[in-house]
Amino acid sequence: MTVAFGGKDSGPVAAPAPGAVDSATQPAAPSPSGMPSSKKPEPEPEPPAPSDEAPSASASASPEADLTAPDGYAKALSTMWGLAPVPCTQHEQQLIDLDDGTSRTEDEDNGAVQEPGGAELLYWPDTCTGLGDYQLRALPNTRVGLLRVDAPKSFDSCRAAAGTGFGALALSERNDREDRGFVEGAALCSVTDKGTVAMAVIEHISGGAVDDVSVSGPLHVWAATP
Repeated sequence: MTVAFGGKDSGPVAAPAPGAVDSATQPAAPSPSGMPSSKKPEPEPEPPAPSDEAPSASASASPEADLTAPDGYAKALSTMWGLAPVPCTQHEQQLIDLDDGTSRTEDEDNGAVQEPGGAELLYWPDTCTGLGDYQLRALPNTRVGLLRVDAPKSFDSCRAAAGTGFGALALSERNDREDRGFVEGAALCSVTDKGTVAMAVIEHISGGAVDDVSVSGPLHVWAATP
């Protein structure tokens, strides 16, 4: 050990050992957590691809159904109704009875009906090109009309709409459907041959320009009491 001598009264002082460094001036070694990671960052998720299908009128704009029955009518009964076309090569047409939502088929006859049997609606293949052939219309001597999507869904509004009429509509033509108001959330209303007020809500539409359209939804029926 080397001894250094200072001033007059100073005692011997030990010199630092070779290579020794003051810990106050020595930078701390990086901790494992402070070291840069060699793991590559996770890639950002890709945004969903945009849809080519234009949004249709939304059923969210449709008011909730008020099923209150007025005097002279029974409590509303609810079931389902629908339009389910078969290939036009089968030469069938569908008839829908809005008293209870039942449907039946008969041989297609260019839109003519052999036996209405109390039905209010006819869904038939107008042509057989394979590109959206079917049309929907109310049968003669019936009271059927369209209740628009933003109208109140109630007995009174449905009975009033039933008197507006419903002519033939090619359901495969989306623009024609929307111009007429045949969109999800609207309803077909009828006062049937039995005096029943029926509201067939259009809840779901599937199909389009290159295939035949199917429709389904709840059917609310107020039967006249004796």
